Amino acid sequence: MSNFTGFSFPMVLIGVFMLGLLGLGCLVRCKGKIRDSLARTAAVFLSALALYFGGMILLGFFGMTWRNLASALFFGTLLVSGWAGVVLTVACVLDQKWSNIPILLEWAGKALVCFLAAEVLLVTLWIGPFLLLFGFTDSERTVEYQGQTLLEVDDGFLDPHYSYYAYHGPLVRGIDRIYDGPTSIYGDIG
Repeated sequence: MSNFTGFSFPMVLIGVFMLGLLGLGCLVRCKGKIRDSLARTAAVFLSALALYFGGMILLGFFGMTWRNLASALFFGTLLVSGWAGVVLTVACVLDQKWSNIPILLEWAGKALVCFLAAEVLLVTLWIGPFLLLFGFTDSERTVEYQGQTLLEVDDGFLDPHYSYYAYHGPLVRGIDRIYDGPTSIYGDIG
């Protein structure tokens, strides 16, 4: 199935997988500044990935999840470090001399890597900021209701819709909705 950019989703997934494998290979084979930069970028990416998803699993055991700001920071870190990793991986691959391979096959392989990197970058450079802008922008505020501190999330698209969760601090909130509806918990005054 194609989207309007002409790229297919399976091709993007193949590109991400292949560039990840090539990045691992570059960490082993490359030398110098490119390898050091790729190692730091991979450390940032993997740390953010482990904190976000590992944190979601761990928080889920306690009936909590990340709030919008924390999720947006993790997602933004994954995007930027992923883009840097793709660029550094391509730089490493293009810098390498493939021994015992005919020059025509080497050029074809490097062209394929550049194509996959271009496809992944073009799709993620468009979709990533779009998701960051619209996926984590539900307005949140802390409210006090009947002696309980709640987090009010306006998660409506065109019309207001309010969901209320248990407040657990600036980074996390409860998973289960306590109340939701088209008006504030206080009625139309909100």
